[in-house]
Amino acid sequence: MDRAKLILNPARLRILQHLKLRGRACTAELVEHLAGVPRATVYHHVKLLEQGGLIEVVQENRVRGTVEKVYAMKAGGLPVTEGADAAALSTAFHMGLMQEMNDYFGRGEGDCRRDNVFFTSALLCLTDGEYAALLRELVELLKPYAERTEGEGRRLRKLSIISSPPGETGDEHEFP
Repeated sequence: MDRAKLILNPARLRILQHLKLRGRACTAELVEHLAGVPRATVYHHVKLLEQGGLIEVVQENRVRGTVEKVYAMKAGGLPVTEGADAAALSTAFHMGLMQEMNDYFGRGEGDCRRDNVFFTSALLCLTDGEYAALLRELVELLKPYAERTEGEGRRLRKLSIISSPPGETGDEHEFP
């Protein structure tokens, strides 16, 4: 199966996001993370991602007579895409965000102020070199936070950053 098509499935995209965030996870943890997706379906998606070369087994643990596999993202596993594949991946990414926000607001408990949920864009005038430097700095800034785990008053939060192509725009916005 084409790697881009592998990623386009919402459940597989969530598996990849979880592995990218956590570094590694066993299938039982992925089943828990994808609450609402049947166990057998999660196992099927994990197998497809492994066969497609996007994830790999990094550890095997003996658990009550069976082998529990621990998965991680495979180095170079995510495709660098162009054209229609890039558009399809962008659509999958945006649809995933839309679903998460619909779930958040659909529970009726969403409080943007309390949860620090915001929607914003920043318009920046940068050379290609300045932009590359900004992206490197963002990666370095986020690294120590991405390595933290839940607990000790911490809860999982998702910060999504989308870099869009230059174009004609209206009002300028600033980060909160």
